[in-house]
Amino acid sequence: MDSKLAAAQREAEEVKDIMLENLNKADERKDKLGDLELRSAKLLDKAQSFHKTSKKVKQKKRKDYLKSKAGLIAVVTVLALVIIIVVVVMLVSSSSDPSVHSAAVTSKPPGQP
Repeated sequence: MDSKLAAAQREAEEVKDIMLENLNKADERKDKLGDLELRSAKLLDKAQSFHKTSKKVKQKKRKDYLKSKAGLIAVVTVLALVIIIVVVVMLVSSSSDPSVHSAAVTSKPPGQP
């Protein structure tokens, strides 16, 4: 009977040691999980900050793109107007020059035969 009692006590000690080891491992896991939770919270904050910053950069780039597009349209419009004005002036001056020139050639000063 003593041997059965001693065997039961040994088994109880082994179970106790295993349970203490399991508790220690669970404690370590708890600490590691706490660290992971802190790191994940920091990563989440950084991700949200990155998202806000990227939105601002996207808006700024879009605004810059629209400004440059508007500037390009303005330059093209001004150039087109200048070309149209030059062409109109040339047409008007070329159409009025021949009539003045031909009138000057055909008309003779008074008193000349």
